[in-house]
Amino acid sequence: MGLKESLLKYELQREIEAAKKLEKKEQYDKAIKHYTRAAAIYRRLAYNAPVEKAQTMFDRASRYENIVKYIRHRESVESLKEMSPSVQNEIIQSIIVSEKPETEWNEIGGLGEAKRTIKEAIILPFIESKPPFVKAQRTILLYGPPGTGKTLLAKAASNTLDATFFDARASSLLSKYFGESLKIIDFLFKKAKEMQPSVIFMDELDSLGVRRGADVSEATRRVVGQLLIEIDGFNTGREEKILIIAATNRPWELDEALISRFQKKIYVPLPDFEARRSIFKIHLSQAELKGVSFDKLAELTENFSGRDIANVCQEAIIRMVREENPELESLTSKQLEEYVLKYRPLVLDDFKRVIEEIEPSVKLEEIEKFEQWGKEGFFESKREEKEKLYERLADLERKKKSLEKAKEMIEKEFLQRTIEKDSFNKMLNEYEAQLIQIKAEIEEIKKELGKPPSD
Repeated sequence: MGLKESLLKYELQREIEAAKKLEKKEQYDKAIKHYTRAAAIYRRLAYNAPVEKAQTMFDRASRYENIVKYIRHRESVESLKEMSPSVQNEIIQSIIVSEKPETEWNEIGGLGEAKRTIKEAIILPFIESKPPFVKAQRTILLYGPPGTGKTLLAKAASNTLDATFFDARASSLLSKYFGESLKIIDFLFKKAKEMQPSVIFMDELDSLGVRRGADVSEATRRVVGQLLIEIDGFNTGREEKILIIAATNRPWELDEALISRFQKKIYVPLPDFEARRSIFKIHLSQAELKGVSFDKLAELTENFSGRDIANVCQEAIIRMVREENPELESLTSKQLEEYVLKYRPLVLDDFKRVIEEIEPSVKLEEIEKFEQWGKEGFFESKREEKEKLYERLADLERKKKSLEKAKEMIEKEFLQRTIEKDSFNKMLNEYEAQLIQIKAEIEEIKKELGKPPSD
């Protein structure tokens, strides 16, 4: 890969990341600008790519142009009372990554357990001669801090299968301009069956499958229910050449029923020393280096994510190019076409300067939270905790009824003049104070259980 192409791909990555963040925040006009720039960069790459890769680049450009089209026409899509099959198909086509992902397993540093489990899930459905009790784990939940390689794992799986890759981001399935989410989810899974082998990658699952008791809309609750139905169908139906991989950066916000549907849950941690070393080697494999120790780079980037390390490499390259080509920004487009980029080998100080300025994107307290969530017995302890809450709720409801009944009885006695006013007021105040306390505790437990508040 030439230096110009590397720089373009770096800019491309920044445009796509910015567009996705803005789209998620519903800042659609700004997202359009970044998606449009991404499409333009893909076309520039296509013009200079070999013939066998040019079509792939044009397809990617068309995909982002389609996303722009749907954002611009979101209101008209929303207004459809019945989404026609042709509209559904257009939406799904924009989700399908038409080119085969090029990610190889050896391009992902570390993550041995995750790679092994996913490879097993890929291989087993293709083996016809096997005992009936041997089943592949075809629904996998990857959880961990952002930037640790969850998307790369899904793409490597798709590459191995030579599969249709469905990039079913939560923002794509839930965006306002996509209209009826339930129909889209149903059609997505049907399309995956038609086009198998398929990999459905559901990124940002925490946006799509939040706890149904949380403060979410009825539409989101229905989406969670639809996901449960679809995933159940894959887990209990005949073995097909389809893999569902979901990823989340906030597993504790997921609906518990949805979590239980995933046959395998894999923690994708921050890279350790060896993994960081491998990631640097991968990203700098085509760079000219002088006196750079990968061991030293790995040592300097403790607690950095894979994405952080990729950013360090790209930023070191960009700064070197800027230093060697100070006139670059003033060149015209015509001059740029003929310009020969000057560069030098990267040295350790190039990386040190960048590392000193970049903070790890993941905080240590967040790591502790992931590790706690994934501890053995976590789900069982949560169920036991919930059972105790239900028992406490039932006990409080019984006490509430008893106090309300006692309150009615003293009111009748007071009306029948069988109890003095002072005694009545004293007893009434006691009962009402107890009722206020019990009702408050009932509401707190209901909130924790995700039940609607009392009327």
